[in-house]
Amino acid sequence: MALTAEQRALLEAQLADARAALHRVVTGRAEVSLSYNGESITYSAANEGDLRQYIRELEAQLGYRTSARARSRGVIFG
Repeated sequence: MALTAEQRALLEAQLADARAALHRVVTGRAEVSLSYNGESITYSAANEGDLRQYIRELEAQLGYRTSARARSRGVIFG
């Protein structure tokens, strides 16, 4: 489904907020809060993975990824 300009702008803004929140969590701030779809969620280092998943979902909706799921990484023994 193609996004309207308004939908794309909203998703871009949400993605920018989520990336900034992830930066704050990773660099040591205890908690950050984001609001989207009428809900407010607080993220901390304990649920950094949830925040990363949210970012992947936004990127997938914007067409930056082919899937919202993280790629698996192969293991090389040697």
